[in-house]
Amino acid sequence: MSLDILKEVLENDPFLKYLGIKVKSIQEGSCELYMEFKPEITRFGGSVNGGAIATIADAAGGCAALTSNLGYNEVTVDLEVTYLRPITEGPIKARSKIIKKGKNLAYALIEVYDGKENLCSIVKGTYFYTGHF
Repeated sequence: MSLDILKEVLENDPFLKYLGIKVKSIQEGSCELYMEFKPEITRFGGSVNGGAIATIADAAGGCAALTSNLGYNEVTVDLEVTYLRPITEGPIKARSKIIKKGKNLAYALIEVYDGKENLCSIVKGTYFYTGHF
């Protein structure tokens, strides 16, 4: 599997497509995803719901894990989200990189930014390789 095919797979993932999450860049060991700011992902008060932030971060971490072991699928084992500031404008960007990869597990560091490039969340994710696609 190539990175181009992986990008196509991600962009056609039903859940990511439903949320409007798209691939901005993809390379071995890293991935950047984005989604537009829209009312459907906000909470009262106008900021983005924490679940939406965790979702794009998890997707970016999973994407980076996939690029580090092309042809293998992954599932999330653990996700630790630290919210630093609310997101009130987009696009929302999640930038991930693999910081350690073993035979079965990959560890990702993900940063989530708002439309002004403010760092809004720091996320650590652990991903388990389940086998070939």
